[in-house]
Amino acid sequence: MMMDFSTQDMPSPDLEQAFRVTLVFGATADVGRLATGGARTVRPVTGGRIDGARLRGMIVSGSETSLTRLDGVTTAELSYLIQTEDGAIVRMAGMGVTSDCRGTDDQSFDGMRMTIMFEVDEQSSHAWLATRAFIAERPRDSDTSIIMQIV
Repeated sequence: MMMDFSTQDMPSPDLEQAFRVTLVFGATADVGRLATGGARTVRPVTGGRIDGARLRGMIVSGSETSLTRLDGVTTAELSYLIQTEDGAIVRMAGMGVTSDCRGTDDQSFDGMRMTIMFEVDEQSSHAWLATRAFIAERPRDSDTSIIMQIV
């Protein structure tokens, strides 16, 4: 039996701005060139803010770990702990890829694009975060990401 993968009846998702995250980074730790290829760096997150209509709070800790592969593409893993204004602790985590359009005629986005997930206590008023899909982008050399909810 052949499966029909037609997208004709699938709804097209929309994006809705959910939050703005501004980070304060500590000194970058350079792990160096890896025996398996590429170079690894770790940037500690020492503070920051998350602001949106349904979530506001402080970034209390976290890190971003980057791997620049041999082909020049940089992948990133991120994990931050947020303390909301009402005292809840929320973990924000994600993965991303950094594009590099410097020195080219390519006018597409130059920065990092990420998929984002949240972990939060099931009894929290912020539990809805764990059941939604989010993406984010941060322009190169910026400390601010815009997080969009897929609706």
